[in-house]
Amino acid sequence: MIILAIDTTTRFGSVALVSETGVLAEVNYASPSSHSRQVFQAVDEVLKIVGENLDNLDGLAVAAGPGSFTGIRIGLSLVKALALASKKPVAAVSSLEALAQKLVLPGVNLIVPMLDARKGEIFGCAYKVAGLELEEIIQPAAYNPEAFLQILPEDSFIHLIGTGVDLYWPLIIEKLGQRAKAIDRTYYLAAEVGKLGGKILKEGRGLSPDQLEPIYYRKSQAEEKKSGRTE
Repeated sequence: MIILAIDTTTRFGSVALVSETGVLAEVNYASPSSHSRQVFQAVDEVLKIVGENLDNLDGLAVAAGPGSFTGIRIGLSLVKALALASKKPVAAVSSLEALAQKLVLPGVNLIVPMLDARKGEIFGCAYKVAGLELEEIIQPAAYNPEAFLQILPEDSFIHLIGTGVDLYWPLIIEKLGQRAKAIDRTYYLAAEVGKLGGKILKEGRGLSPDQLEPIYYRKSQAEEKKSGRTE
């Protein structure tokens, strides 16, 4: 099974071709603004590296959020177009779960992915590690950083990862002390999105393009403005 995986949820954009044996090709880029140009080029590049085309793939996987509203829309629009053209199923993957996958390592029992959600909030959740699987113990949502840290378990080391960790590290240390552990990993997620997406597709839970929905966890700025005008 070969999966084309795409992540545009943060400024760390990435595209990968992933098989059951591992990553066949991966292109990463940093986008300070729109992903539009870079992600299209990255898709072309990974296909050329491996010598594949869309028709030969088994499916697509995309990080559906949370993250940048604009980035999510760009990624989903591209994947919908590719799925329509190729008639391949799509796996929608949580960017938080993909981020947490980077810390499934020996000795790690509790993983907390945190993404900067702006407006003084983070997108976050918490997982316990059971073998190679993740068990969600705090549901993903948009949180006030201090309130989120207060609901984390108190009886174990906590391994954290993400742009929200970088932004709020002083607060994390203040609240968690020596229980807080940060492991240096990149934030490029396409490989992890492909791995999780492959599992979803193998279980027959792939979506058609019209079923694909973003994972936001809160209203976009445009929706908030519209809501403010109508209330």
